[in-house]
Amino acid sequence: KGDILEELHYGIYARYWWEPRQFDQTTEINTQTSIKSIPYRVYMSINCCLNNSDFAITVLNDKQTHKPVFRCLCDGKDSGIQQTASAAINNTYRQVFGNKTEYSGMVVMGFDDETITHELLSDISFVPIFIRIDRILIVVSQIGISSHEDYYGAGPGFLSTLITKYKGKQSLFVQSIENKCNLDIYNENINQYHNEEITPNEIWRSINILKKFDGMVLFGITNLYVQQELEKLAKNNSITCTSNDWNNIDILNLVFKQHIKTRKISSPFSDWTKLFTNWYKQNNTIIQFPDILFQIYPTNYHFQEKELGAWRAMLRASGCTNITPFTKKQYMIEFWTKASNPSSDRDNLINLYESGMLLLIEKKFSQPDSDSEIFWKSLQKALEINKRGIDGKIRILSIIAEDFTYKKLKEKLKVGNNIVNSARKYARLYGPGASNLIKTKRTIKRMSEIKEKQFLMFFQDRSIVTQSSYQVDKNGLPILYMRDQKTKLWKKFEETFPNGMKKTSFMGRLANCTNIKYRDDMGGLCLTCNDYGYTPFESLIAIAHNTFLQKDQLYITKN
Repeated sequence: KGDILEELHYGIYARYWWEPRQFDQTTEINTQTSIKSIPYRVYMSINCCLNNSDFAITVLNDKQTHKPVFRCLCDGKDSGIQQTASAAINNTYRQVFGNKTEYSGMVVMGFDDETITHELLSDISFVPIFIRIDRILIVVSQIGISSHEDYYGAGPGFLSTLITKYKGKQSLFVQSIENKCNLDIYNENINQYHNEEITPNEIWRSINILKKFDGMVLFGITNLYVQQELEKLAKNNSITCTSNDWNNIDILNLVFKQHIKTRKISSPFSDWTKLFTNWYKQNNTIIQFPDILFQIYPTNYHFQEKELGAWRAMLRASGCTNITPFTKKQYMIEFWTKASNPSSDRDNLINLYESGMLLLIEKKFSQPDSDSEIFWKSLQKALEINKRGIDGKIRILSIIAEDFTYKKLKEKLKVGNNIVNSARKYARLYGPGASNLIKTKRTIKRMSEIKEKQFLMFFQDRSIVTQSSYQVDKNGLPILYMRDQKTKLWKKFEETFPNGMKKTSFMGRLANCTNIKYRDDMGGLCLTCNDYGYTPFESLIAIAHNTFLQKDQLYITKN
């Protein structure tokens, strides 16, 4: 099934990781068309059967472009890394069968099958919204709410992107809302521009691009579907409190359940309430985030962005305010206050930061080297004595591959990047150390069963073909001789079945049929003579040889 990664599927590259697909929903009254965005999950694998051969397509992440790439395998043939699913499947198919038959990558992956798409979307709470304005595609990949009048309900956590020209080059525009509205412009993954303003309109007026559009429209906030999601989120996030309510554990539990439990955040924090009780007892209103979380997490814990986002939402709903005086890209630390009026704390931090008196140490979450050497030696020995492959070293290493960095595993176990990468894939697909599952194979047919039957019925007509009384092809099917040229047969087929297969498919199918063909060439004879066979002419030649002894007479007779 693969993984949904926060930084890819909901970050600035989300536009590349979702595929909008159209589905027809038929009811008793009418047929309605709906559009769903289907995710390319990292390491998702699809098995399908094409022409009696099993093909396996895997989705990977290109770490340079941050776009999905595809790889297809079949009978030892490898497509290599391809930019599209169609290119991957067709490349491998060409290697296996040696012809140029082409398949749609989306169809092969099952993106037109509602059962498969439902499974891919089953554990997803929010699907990015794709908005088309003229030639500009805006993708809203994250939403957040606030009561700010100029934001139409949007608030901290909102993120959208669009692509247009900046200084003559196609660039990625990243629009976000935190304490203010932010705009960052990237070209080839390098930040070319950054600006902060109070409202989206002020930001777009300052950059003087796409002047005919309103800033709120370019942010995507006023779109109907975005507004519906914001309203839904506002209803679900109606439970809030202030720091004065932190002594009421029931209210805190409701906020916790709403923001942490519903997001399926891992829970090593059974005593999470002491975060707020300790802070409530302090006279100091300001804390450092995410350092405060180490009160309930292990000191060597590595936070995912999804977890930090959930805790930020929890803090906001609990009456806290982010008063960080710099952008979060500069440092990995943030400052939050529990004060009901945060302006005083914010002003103090700004003054300290601008005067250089605010001591900032960049916090890097890394795994300290405090593990038992006995454990590492035992695991290394297990890897050495087991065989290579998915049922040996990879399966054993998958037990811990997700819990340690590449550097740590390579240092302690003397393994390479490839085996670590394979072990991580294994853990995500089957679970750490679990046995691998046999995946269901999907059989893809390029032509519907009705059209196949129409083709067979057409070539059973005696006015179309003549069946040989004794000849069969290599599959044991009787040989059928066409009574006319292929182009004329196509015209008859089109008249008989106007909604049948198209000309290219008809001609291709006819060329691949081993039992449908023209009659064998009988030495250049006309069609009438061909019907009677070559044997009578052999007898006539023998009679001519016996009757005419002189060569000149024989030559005239033959002519």
